[in-house]
Amino acid sequence: MKRLSLYLFLILFTLPTPSQADDIRDLQIEGMSIGDSLLDYFTKNELNNAHEIHNYKNNAFRYYFLSYSKAKDYEYLQITVKPEDKNFLIHGIQGHIFYEKNIQDCYQKMDEVKKEIDEVLTYNGKKDKGKHPADKTGKSKYERINYSLSNGSGEIVCYDMSKKLEKKGKHDRLAVTLSGKEFKNWLTNSAYK
Repeated sequence: MKRLSLYLFLILFTLPTPSQADDIRDLQIEGMSIGDSLLDYFTKNELNNAHEIHNYKNNAFRYYFLSYSKAKDYEYLQITVKPEDKNFLIHGIQGHIFYEKNIQDCYQKMDEVKKEIDEVLTYNGKKDKGKHPADKTGKSKYERINYSLSNGSGEIVCYDMSKKLEKKGKHDRLAVTLSGKEFKNWLTNSAYK
């Protein structure tokens, strides 16, 4: 088993063959997978004291933005669950690294990670860019590489936030993301409409 990059989905592409990475549940960030219980990694008290707790539109999903004492590769994790789920099953995981001084470092790291992932998968990710949907001014932007997988998706994203949002604590960052199919579909069809 070989480890490809510090910033990959931790064990995401360390699987013996690419075909085994077709199921989103086989992929991990900091040892966590879609479908795991968040309570296997954090106590309810730790979750209640997260840096940020955010309920998405209509309370369909909730994320916890927190640091993880066992983290090896990411500064923070953003983990999404359903608020009503007593088992705290994970629907989305993001590993974050902040680039407060130079967004170009983020783009460079994103390209490095993409090259390594493309060597392992049988298909290449799709690259796109646009305006961050949460910034109505249109000044915050993103560049993304998306990998469609069975039961979900993986992404590598650089967020270049507006100066106004940076003053509010929303900084430029790299996010490596795993999203289960249900959460990804909800984000695509409902979250920002």
